[in-house]
Amino acid sequence: MADEQPPVFRLTDQTEYKLSEAKDGLAKLTTSFGVLEGNAEEFGALAKAAGRAVWALRDNSNDLPTRPLYVPQAVKEAAERKAKRERRSLADVMRDGFAKYLAGEIEPVRPVRAPRRAPGEKPVKSVPSVSLRVADEEWAPIEERCKSDKARLKFLVNPSRVITQYLREDYLAGETYQE
Repeated sequence: MADEQPPVFRLTDQTEYKLSEAKDGLAKLTTSFGVLEGNAEEFGALAKAAGRAVWALRDNSNDLPTRPLYVPQAVKEAAERKAKRERRSLADVMRDGFAKYLAGEIEPVRPVRAPRRAPGEKPVKSVPSVSLRVADEEWAPIEERCKSDKARLKFLVNPSRVITQYLREDYLAGETYQE
């Protein structure tokens, strides 16, 4: 038990909460603004209730934070079908895509703008259609590369666009699917 990692709460304001001590369901959390004592589950519920819903809790199973990625549904479904035929998971395929991106094998291209909606047509809601569990140490270089590509290329580059481009142009090259 001595080598178990304590839970870490990461909130949208980048404040970290680290569990200093846990006994009988009570926790002593050290934060950038002081020490809090109480129930660990209640701290999590309080953080979510305060409107800070983007948080990751690493418990004793060492769960990794979930990274939501916005990928068109048709692309996701086609990639899942191909990955299933290859006896792989979509998460493994996406990790391969990010590895190629970090190795410089993928150069982001400016996305084509969607056509204007017809008058009275309802907008399509964007929903995270896929998520990937990645450790902070592995995710930080992806975000840093996106940030530098955005500055260099002068258009928005983010992990969702990178992985969508990889799935469309590399992984699904030659596959037929309808968007």
